[in-house]
Amino acid sequence: MEDRSRRRARLVLIVGFLFALLAAGGSFFYTSSAKTDAPVAIPTSDVVVAAREIPARTAVSASDLKVVKMNTDVVPPAALRDSKDVVGKVTVQSIGVGEPILPSKLAGSAAAPFTVFPPELIGANGLPNPGTPAYRAMSITVSDAQAAGGAVQPGDIVDLLYSLNFDPSKYFLNPIPPKNNADTSAHIILERVPILARLGGVYTIRVDATTAERIAYVTAAGGQIQLLLRAPKDDRASGATGATFKTVFPEFKFPVPERIAIP
Repeated sequence: MEDRSRRRARLVLIVGFLFALLAAGGSFFYTSSAKTDAPVAIPTSDVVVAAREIPARTAVSASDLKVVKMNTDVVPPAALRDSKDVVGKVTVQSIGVGEPILPSKLAGSAAAPFTVFPPELIGANGLPNPGTPAYRAMSITVSDAQAAGGAVQPGDIVDLLYSLNFDPSKYFLNPIPPKNNADTSAHIILERVPILARLGGVYTIRVDATTAERIAYVTAAGGQIQLLLRAPKDDRASGATGATFKTVFPEFKFPVPERIAIP
């Protein structure tokens, strides 16, 4: 009986020793791991920021910028990462020191307000270069059916096609019949016109002041304007010379209605 009690006591001591050993080993490995693990690295991204205050309507130079590393989690999604995407652009809003450069603050971006003058014609002082045409921003209303199905967007280049029901008696003091007959006339009156902005069927275009007057006249005269969408980088002249019945009939050869006598 006494031997059994001794064996039981010895077994309890052995088991207790093993548990103590395991606990000590676990504490040692945990402490060692905590000491040797490197701190978690914070992810960073290169971001272009303003090296100094950049006023609105200013052509950005390389000295206005610097590239810094920022916590990726706080970088604006649209922030530009390469200075080459900024140099030469014109600001449409002022940019503070250290502020990330966003496309919405540069002219020529779809997200930016438009500028009346092309960015390349604006000097470092924010004023148009000498000899720059007297550009104006002008809005015209054109339905989707007359604007490439509504596909025309800011940044696109278009030609303006104008059609008018022409009545010589309305415009000429002494019309010469039968040469000056009433007819519909269509002609591309402007080519390579930039679309600055769009709000529904209202398109804002860039034209010089004299052309703006002419567009206002033809619009008030009751004619119809269509926007002809150009392909990107297609700056060729159309070569079109206008269309009337005289020029269309030989090409299309559609039947011409005749007057008939009623018995």
